[in-house]
Amino acid sequence: MKHARMQEARIIAERCNSQETLHAYVAKKLSFPDYYGGNLAALADCLSEIGVPTRITFSIDEDALEPGMQAYILRFVQTCAREALVNENLSLVIEH
Repeated sequence: MKHARMQEARIIAERCNSQETLHAYVAKKLSFPDYYGGNLAALADCLSEIGVPTRITFSIDEDALEPGMQAYILRFVQTCAREALVNENLSLVIEH
């Protein structure tokens, strides 16, 4: 039986200076559909639909994040972590 090749996405959080750029960046990295809503609910929906082994690595330099993005990045990563608990195809790595 063939195993699906692992899809990998490395997200460098400090490249995102707003919620909109973070969602657009992740949507591109994970090839989300054009109808992706760009919010945490839509993120959870798209992550729950991932059907191939996928590893998301978040690289987070908290000192380099734009002011006000720290709390949103935390909520974003928490959303990814919750989905990784229920979707066996999804794994999450966090680097500081």
